[in-house]
Amino acid sequence: MKAPGRELVIVLPEGKQHNMVTEKQTLWLHELLNNVETLENYILAVEVVNLHRGGLTNNPIRLEFALRRKVLGPFEFILHKN
Repeated sequence: MKAPGRELVIVLPEGKQHNMVTEKQTLWLHELLNNVETLENYILAVEVVNLHRGGLTNNPIRLEFALRRKVLGPFEFILHKN
């Protein structure tokens, strides 16, 4: 597993220090974020709109190709489905 590139801030009530519970919840949150941030899950949540071709693409192979390019073409947009 790669090292996370994020910092987590956990706010606890004063006077309550449950180190074991906090550590367990932090590990759970780290695993959850690693699962959500995978390319496969991101591809399920987005679609590509190409206004030149007049189409909307949610084909996983084309989405992965579009996401791996450094620059999208003119009038080509990545939209979230939500």
